[in-house]
Amino acid sequence: MLVDSHTHLLRLEVSPERAVKSAAEAGVVAVVNVGTDVEDSQRGAELAAVLPNVYSTAGIHPHNAGTYTAADLEALAELSESPGIVALGEVGLDYHRSEWSGEVQRALFEDVISLANDTRLPLVIHSREAFADTMAYLGSARVPIVLHCFEGGDREVREVTERGYYVGLAGNVTYNSSETARVLRLIDEERILVETDAPYLSPQPVRGRKNVPENVVHTAGFVAERLGMEDEELATLTTRNARNLFGLPLEV
Repeated sequence: MLVDSHTHLLRLEVSPERAVKSAAEAGVVAVVNVGTDVEDSQRGAELAAVLPNVYSTAGIHPHNAGTYTAADLEALAELSESPGIVALGEVGLDYHRSEWSGEVQRALFEDVISLANDTRLPLVIHSREAFADTMAYLGSARVPIVLHCFEGGDREVREVTERGYYVGLAGNVTYNSSETARVLRLIDEERILVETDAPYLSPQPVRGRKNVPENVVHTAGFVAERLGMEDEELATLTTRNARNLFGLPLEV
C-alpha cells in the first residue's frame, strides 16, 4: 500500500476518477491532490468530497504569485476548513523560471506561512534554486513541513533532517543526474514520502510519457532498493509517514 503524496489530478490527460481507480489497482491507497491557485484548490476540495481516498491541499504556486490578492488568502482560509483539505500549498519560491520577482514570491510565501500557523495545517513547499531563502522563511513556520520534489545533496539533506521536515521524493530521484539519490540514506526514514507530481516528472521506467498517480510505485521501488528495504517495508513506512503528516484516516 502506497500514498501518492503530491499529484495534480486536474491536469492529467485522464479523468481524476480513472486515475484514482488505476492507482488503487496498482496498490495506491490514497492520493493527495495539490492546489496551485484558488480555483484549482476549490476544485480539488470538490474532488476530495466525492472521490474515495482522495485528499487535497489549498495553495498558490509561486508561478501564480503576482496575481494573488487579500481575497485569495481569505479564500484559502475558508478552504482550510473543508473536510478533505489536509494542508496548505503548494507555495514557496522558484528562482528557476517563475515570471514573478523574488520579492513578490516572498510576500506570498510569508502570507501563507502565517495562514498555516493560524490554521495549524501542514505546509507543502515548492522550492527550486531557492533553498537558502526557502529555509530562512520557513524559520517562522510552526507547523509540519514537506519539501515537495526535493532536490539536494549532503548539506541540504542534513539541514532538513535537523529541522524535522518531511521530504517528498518524486520521479526525478530515479534519474541518473539525481544528487539526492546518492544521499538517500542520510534522510530520516520517518520523514520520507513518495509522490508523482503527475503529470510531470515521470520516473525513469516510464520517462517520456505523461505521469499518473499509479507510477508512484516505480519511485517507491527505486527508493526501497537504494535504502536496502523490501518494497512492502518502504510502502508501509511512507504510508505511515503520509498518514502522520496529513492526518489521513489510514490503518498502517
